[in-house]
Amino acid sequence: MSTFPAAPGAPTSPAAGAGSAAGAGPGPAAGAASGAADAVAPRPPSERASCDRAEAGPAGPSLSLELFPPRPGRHATQTWGALDRLLGAGPDFVSVTYRPAFVITGAPPGAPGRDAAPAARVRVVRERNPAEDVVAHVLATSAVPLMAHLTCIGYRRASVVEIVRAFLDMGVRRFLALRGDPPRGFAADDVAGELAHADDLVRVIREVEADYFDDGARHLQIAVAAYPAAADRGREIEVLAAKRAAGADLAITQVFYDVEDYLALARAADRAGVDLPILPGIIPLTDLRRLTRLEALSGVRVPEHLVRTLERSAGARTTAAGIDATLRLAAGVLDGGAPGVHLYTFNRTRPALDIVSHLRLGRILDGRRPDPLTQREVWRSYLNAVPGDDAPTARMPGAARP
Repeated sequence: MSTFPAAPGAPTSPAAGAGSAAGAGPGPAAGAASGAADAVAPRPPSERASCDRAEAGPAGPSLSLELFPPRPGRHATQTWGALDRLLGAGPDFVSVTYRPAFVITGAPPGAPGRDAAPAARVRVVRERNPAEDVVAHVLATSAVPLMAHLTCIGYRRASVVEIVRAFLDMGVRRFLALRGDPPRGFAADDVAGELAHADDLVRVIREVEADYFDDGARHLQIAVAAYPAAADRGREIEVLAAKRAAGADLAITQVFYDVEDYLALARAADRAGVDLPILPGIIPLTDLRRLTRLEALSGVRVPEHLVRTLERSAGARTTAAGIDATLRLAAGVLDGGAPGVHLYTFNRTRPALDIVSHLRLGRILDGRRPDPLTQREVWRSYLNAVPGDDAPTARMPGAARP
């Protein structure tokens, strides 16, 4: 069901199943999503995000999930169970995040005696990463195509080459190339490394590909990040163009809440001739504390209307309102021509699987708006949920692909 070219030689996932739901119109939480209710109204063809990059493939838009490796000492068994349940939803592909191991030398900013001590520097040490265990698990137990995240900040080039080759040996053929963020309290200039930007990482991956396969053919799909909410859209397009020129095949967006932000980025990329499919990355809008933390990290403000919607609800009603808002955001970008939806799960199975279920049952992946039947099912499933349950209820149809 992938709407962008699959990695050469990569396995193809089965087509997504979906029930039918008729009708359209506002539901219990109308207006809760970013861009409000009118943001998901059908747009005339002239206003759609055009070009091949924004057109759905013959099987329709794709649906993919981002997975997180277990953190040491943090309920690892539960995390592995969550990963398996998310894989069981049958996404078109999953991506696995990669957290580098930083080592700090010198006095960090704000430390006593900082002025007299050598400036703090940060570097990355190459050690087995928890992401590699998740990658091995997915490849061994699932037919779902996998995309491995890679960051380059703080790395020596030789270390990046080693990591890429290790992933290739495991069977990985898709990568998400990111610069990455420095540790909290440090700036990018404090991090010692040989690759400054994501386009540098893309070039290294392509060089390793050429040496590893040694046949002149393209075997890998390389994705990069895009930022719909960037303050300087012109600069963002320049950066995206550099990534494309380095060899990127696909862009996946970071957090955004306004449909128009995504569509404006797509139009700007089209005008600049940046012919990359831009896949919208969407966060389940169910947890206000998580959204607030993301705002602090990314600088992307949570819309006031969404804050009010989540604050005035409680318990299961909050989750239902957030899922309703998420479905409206997804419907808006898909209606605007997005090639699919990439869902940032945070390994939270219940909201993620319910969003997947309703995207399919409500035919939102077919370009329809959330209909009353779908919205009523969202609210009924959560109002009937067992407190503390983190998996779809028996009353939630379609959570697993038929």
